[in-house]
Amino acid sequence: MGVCKIFGAGERVPESRIGKPENGDLVIAADGGYAWLCALAASEKAFLPKLFIGDFDSADAVLDSPEGTESEPLEEAAQKAREAVFRSCERTGTEVIELPIVKDDTDTGVCVREGLARGYRIFEIYGGTGGRWDHTLANCQLLTHIAREGGRGYLVGPTLTAFALHEGSVRIRGVKGATVSAFSAGGVVSGVTITGAKYEVNDASLADDYALGVSNSFTAEETVFSCKKGTLLIVGEFLPKDCD
Repeated sequence: MGVCKIFGAGERVPESRIGKPENGDLVIAADGGYAWLCALAASEKAFLPKLFIGDFDSADAVLDSPEGTESEPLEEAAQKAREAVFRSCERTGTEVIELPIVKDDTDTGVCVREGLARGYRIFEIYGGTGGRWDHTLANCQLLTHIAREGGRGYLVGPTLTAFALHEGSVRIRGVKGATVSAFSAGGVVSGVTITGAKYEVNDASLADDYALGVSNSFTAEETVFSCKKGTLLIVGEFLPKDCD
């Protein structure tokens, strides 16, 4: 099974930080991320999304004038966006899952659930940071959900990547001196051990009400994070390909 790569409508990531899709990967456009994927696919067909999931509230980026005017209300512009996306997806053979605007989940959250249902356990989320920081927090929670479901999820931003580790260990190949931080993703995380970093700990605890693990840095070719109980959120200057 490959990697489920989800592209959202948040801040775009430099192409050098995006893992090129390979055979077996599932590329999903989360609503407004569709326009970004179309742009990437213009030079690399592997980025053509296999699946579009969204409620079309940000997918209007496929239109030249998406914001509507006094003579064209936003609802009409959104309907035009919907029609444009359906036409485009029909041409490219992209599957569409249309969502209601009023729902108890985010578009990206539905993408993750769909990926899990299809058997994927490794997720890379792009365009999931910036803009509304409540969405960034929501996507960090999705990483925790993926980890507790036995998978690995990465939220890749323009300079930093977030990764959730649940009761296990991960080796990260970081550049010496680059920043890496570790936080509790809920409650008290116990049995925390960090080696190969400026600040090392052994069998420590991290709580969710104090940022004790912020602003560490890589000092070795491989930095190892582990925890015995709970979930760590690791944020730093690394990419999914740097983690084992």
